[in-house]
Order: sequence, then structure tokens, then C-alpha cells
Amino acid sequence: MPRNYIGLSCSCHDPALAIVNSNGEVVFAEAAERYLQNKRAWYSPPDDLIRMSELLNTYCEKDADLILASTWQPSTLRKAEFFYFNSLFQNPVIQFLLGLLSSETPLPAPFSQLLISGTAKNLGLNTEFVFLLKNQINPQINSRLQVTRKAFDHHLTHAAAACYSSPFEEALCVIADGYGEGSSTAIFHYDRGTLKPIPRIKPSIPSLGIFFAKLCNACGFDSIKGEEWKVMGLAPYGKLNQTLYDSLKGLMEVKDGGFIYKNKQLIQQYESTLNHYILKRWDNPYDAADLAYTGQLVFSELMTDLLKSAYEICPSDRLVLSGGCALNSAFNGQVLELVPEFKSCYVFSAPGDDGNAVGAALLAYYSDHPPQNKKPAKLQSPYLGSTISMKTLSNLEQYSRLKKVPLECGETVSQKAAQFLAEGKIIGWMQGRAEFGPRALGNRSILADPRLPDIKLRLNIEVKYREEFRPFAPAILHEYGAEYFENYQETPYMERALRFHPQAAEKVPGVVHVDGTGRLQTVKRDWTPRFYDLISAFFQLTGIPLILNTSFNVMGKPIVHSVEDAIAVFMTTGMDVLIIEDRIYLK
Repeated sequence: MPRNYIGLSCSCHDPALAIVNSNGEVVFAEAAERYLQNKRAWYSPPDDLIRMSELLNTYCEKDADLILASTWQPSTLRKAEFFYFNSLFQNPVIQFLLGLLSSETPLPAPFSQLLISGTAKNLGLNTEFVFLLKNQINPQINSRLQVTRKAFDHHLTHAAAACYSSPFEEALCVIADGYGEGSSTAIFHYDRGTLKPIPRIKPSIPSLGIFFAKLCNACGFDSIKGEEWKVMGLAPYGKLNQTLYDSLKGLMEVKDGGFIYKNKQLIQQYESTLNHYILKRWDNPYDAADLAYTGQLVFSELMTDLLKSAYEICPSDRLVLSGGCALNSAFNGQVLELVPEFKSCYVFSAPGDDGNAVGAALLAYYSDHPPQNKKPAKLQSPYLGSTISMKTLSNLEQYSRLKKVPLECGETVSQKAAQFLAEGKIIGWMQGRAEFGPRALGNRSILADPRLPDIKLRLNIEVKYREEFRPFAPAILHEYGAEYFENYQETPYMERALRFHPQAAEKVPGVVHVDGTGRLQTVKRDWTPRFYDLISAFFQLTGIPLILNTSFNVMGKPIVHSVEDAIAVFMTTGMDVLIIEDRIYLK
């Protein structure tokens, strides 16, 4: 009897689901926020009850038993969530609610549903319920099929998602996030399919992830909404604040591959310092630039210390980096320079908690099929999410009044899109299956001409509705990467920022940040043919082998999930063209 493996990322934030088939292939992976169109999907189940029936029928093999694998061991999940909230929030109302949560006093509705029932729902019970329900009412389902539940350590699922998708046979894997099961860091040695945890001191409180979340709040942004990106974007506009640096850097240090408090007497000073900024109301976001710069510097130095300590414990010149801290693309682009012991660094497309759904599913698969000298993975495709409804596209054709643009004889949709870009038009581009992870990689993207000096302002003000300091990413043909970037590294998931060559930067001001960097996406034809062909066609027209790529959404909303989502964004923003598969629409 075949077995299929369903990974359920059941953190209180960023829940997700992944499906691995009987051959060990990831056939589906998607964060719940996409389907729900609810940013980060706080306290939502990873396996929505109605959605699950469709996913099981579409991606699971007929007559396959189901193995449900979650990303936390149940005994620690609630404790970890309490720690996360208690460490992050300073709001007295929330502190009161957390006090109730930690006591035996019954919670009043609706807070009980939010804080208690939410945890139970996030354990992912719906997949099993859907399967059993169908078994009762549908005689075509084999009644002998079974559903088995497994649970894995949180940091182990981070490591599995990253290492099993990496191009390495052997590597050092370092996890750093807000909180795991007993620690905010973990170290593993990966060797041909085997993940071995490295014993060490496991401090339970200092957390670089929570440090950065508080920094985000102090800068006037909202970590609950996932606005840490704004800190990275704002930091290059600032300069070092030495007094603040001394306060923040004096808080913690690295020992034996983990964080410990450097001076416990400084904890109160640290809390007082950041709380002062959290309560401050910035008149202008640029006023917080020095705070962002200094905090990002402290983050980078502490991460560097952590990686150097991990290397001393388990030497390997190949690094796999995961956990929420691995979403800091500004630091990722400096790793090989700051820690030259590493010759290569890999970061999965979803290093945060959503990616753990893939890790749990693969751990469950390999518990049934022990890897023996597992070969390195080819690039794990990030295009693992939902497909586009052709029925909805047909309805759009029949009933909408959008102007459809026909292709000329022999013309491809990629060539037509490149022509629109060269004319200065902004395109909504929706193709194939959605990307897994927080970044649009050419299937759910908004695209523009990087040569235009004012395109950043236009996109931020008229399309994305976000702060003007926010940068945009260059998607570049791999063959020209070294021509445009210093110390070029393949970056398939837009996971690191690299510095432009000065001469190259002058050609593409729309994707060059104020510090001369760009969070690039390497594009190869065998990874994403249509997107590659679009950039190639743009290169033929303009001599520029890259385009501006940003996620198909507006600030505060997830990346679009359905055709209806795409239409809504298109019609309510300053986009000029919408391209869905081969169909091109104008307003």
C-alpha cells in the first residue's frame, strides 16, 4: 500500500501544508495565507477543512495511506507560543491576556478561541477529519486506508527542509529563529541524507529572532504583520548610533553555538532602550534610519559570531542556513565574506516556519525510507503551490470588459511582455504554479523596466502602496550575473542581496538600493522557461539582461492566490497590463 506524507507547519504564525508522494517528491507546498488571503494567517489551521478535500484529491495518490507530520512536538507547542508572545509584546492588554493564558483562570470568549483553541487548530486536525469523513460517505474510498500521525522537533524540521533541498552531500546546518523547543538556535551535521544534531549548551531565553522583531517594532513597523523587511530596507539610509550600539551589543554573546546573556544587568537597560523607541511615534520613517542601521549591524555581528562558533564545533566549508533569521537577505549576501571558512551557502526558498511543512513531510518519508548515501538534490523547484483556474479564466474571457491584446503571428507571450516593459509599462504576471516561500520568483510577480529612474517611486506610490524607501529586486539571467554583481553567487530564491558593479548599477537605477546592492534572483531556463524567455526578449530589445521583479500584491496583503485576486489588484492599482498564462489584458 503506497504512503503519502502531509507536512503540517503548525506554528501560531505562517502555517503551511506540504505533500510528499510515495517516491519522496514534494508535489505540493503552500502557506495558508495564500488561500485565506490573510497575511501570515495567524492562528489559522494549516489544513483548512474545505480546502483539504481538493488537495487530497489532486495531489495524493489513489489508495495511499496518509502520514500526517507536524512541526512541533505537542508537549512544547503551547509553551513556545506563550514565550514568543510574552517576549514580543509590551501592550498591557495583551500582557493581561497572556497572564490569563499562563494561569488556571478560564479565558473569556472570544479570547479563549484566539489563544487556546487556536493552538489546537494549528496542530492540523482537519486533514484526518476530511479523510475519515469521505471514508464514511464515499463508498469508492478504500476503507482499509489508514491515517497515522507523527510529530517532529521544530528545529529538526527547519534543518530537514533546508538540507534535503540543498545541492550538498555534506554540510553544516545552522538554525536561528525566534524560538524552538528549548532554544532559539540549533546546529546539525548533514551527511548524505542523515541529520545529526550537535550536542551543546541550549540556552532557553536569548533569541536573535525576537531581538529583530523588537527592533522592527522600535522602528515604527509591526513584526506581527511581518514587517521586518522594512528594517532591512531602511537600514542603509542610516548611520551608526554608538550609544545604542553599545546597549544592544552588550546584551548577548555567542557561546558553544548558542546565545547567552552577556551581562544580565544589561537586560533591563536593553528592554528600556527598545521600549522607549517602541513607544515613540516617528514623524517620518527616515527618522528611525539610524536605529535600523545600528540594529541591523548588531544582528549581522551576532549572526557572524554564531556561524563562526558553529564552524569551530563542526567544521565544514558548506553552510546550510535556515530559520526565520535566514530571511535576512542583507546578511545572507555577506556570509561568505564575513565567514570565509565557508565556500558556499544555501538558503531554502522558505526558511521560515512555513517551510517546515516540507521538512516534516520529508522527515516522515525518510523515517519509512532511510536515506542511504542520498544524492544531492537538484534545485528544489519553488513552484509548488496552487495552479490557475482555467474555468475562471474562461469566465473572465466571457464576461469581463477588459481589453484583450492578441498575439501577432509567431509572437510569444514572453516577447509581447518584454515589449510592454520596454515601453515603460508595469505588468502583473501570473503563470503556472505559485511559488512556495515569501518571495515572488516570476510566477506571481509585478514586473517593470529597471532602467527607469523613477520606477521605484511609481511602484511604491501607485501600485504597492508602501513606503518610498522600499527597494525592488532584479531578476537576472544567470549568464550575466558576474557582469552585474561583485562576487556573484547563484541566488535562485532571491535569498541574498549582492553589491552591483558601479558601472552596471548606472544602467539599472530602478533595482539598485541606496547602498548599491540588489536582492537578486538568478534565472535559468531549465528552472523557469517562460520567465527566462521574457528576460531574454527584454535583453534583445534593450541590451539589459535583467528586469524589476516584485511580488504580485499590495502592502499588507499576501501574494495573489486566484485569478480573482489578480484582477482585484490589477483594477485597484496603477498597473498597466495583466498577463495570465497566454492571455493579455489592458484596462
